[in-house]
Amino acid sequence: MTTFTFAVAGMHCASCAILIDETLEDDVAGVQRSETSLRTGRTTVHAGDSVTPQAIADAIAGAGYSAVLEGTS
Repeated sequence: MTTFTFAVAGMHCASCAILIDETLEDDVAGVQRSETSLRTGRTTVHAGDSVTPQAIADAIAGAGYSAVLEGTS
């Protein structure tokens, strides 16, 4: 499993964070769990090794937000 951390711009309320988590968990095959924080403006994504950072960023963009990869572990 790989963990990705993204800075996310454009969130305004807790519902924004929930939408990002639901989008990633439901729409990106291989994403096991997403944890998005409005307070920090970051999302942490736990995913299988086949998931690419670009797929995650594209899904976040599709939900109406922008994301920049900060780290992978």
